[in-house]
Amino acid sequence: MPRTLLRAGIALAVAIAVAGLAIRVTGGWARFQERIQPIFLSGAIGRLIARTYAPFNRWFYRRFAPIVDVQAEDEVLDVGCGSGVFLRDHASQARRIAGLDQSEPMIEEALRQNHNRVLAGTAEFIVGDAAALPWDNGAFTVVTSNCVDCYESKAQLAIEEMYRVLKPGGRVVLSRDYRGALEAAGFQRITTEPFLERLATTGYKE
Repeated sequence: MPRTLLRAGIALAVAIAVAGLAIRVTGGWARFQERIQPIFLSGAIGRLIARTYAPFNRWFYRRFAPIVDVQAEDEVLDVGCGSGVFLRDHASQARRIAGLDQSEPMIEEALRQNHNRVLAGTAEFIVGDAAALPWDNGAFTVVTSNCVDCYESKAQLAIEEMYRVLKPGGRVVLSRDYRGALEAAGFQRITTEPFLERLATTGYKE
């Protein structure tokens, strides 16, 4: 990757992080999602973010992965999967992987990052809405989401969809504390644990 492109990506990622923090502190996240966020999901800006943002998440992913604890027999869906790096690096042992993101450039990058598995028919990546997952009931044993902020304005609907696509006994692992939403959706055996100054939440579908 050209050095100038990498620098531009770093500068853009830092600017987005600072802006995101300011938006959350001022309580304007819902307005941001509706009006501004689409700018970062398409076009040249979306492609630049898709190609450069993943390295900033790798440290986070390494700490999120042990909580998920993917096994060889698992079929894993990552909601808000971004460029698919989490699935590539931490679910390579799973029988099947799938990712969904609202950004077309992110899904294009996820397809590139997981090219061999897509060709083998054991991976799929789809542009879509977290609140309307395009899979059948009981399609997965594990659903993860380490980007709850990407769909926070409709988190309850998204969590209900995660419940729907889980097999009985399946588990969902979120990077933030959504115990109330999980309980309302029907999850059982819900646990939380400190995680990077957040609360990782795990719910099981009985």
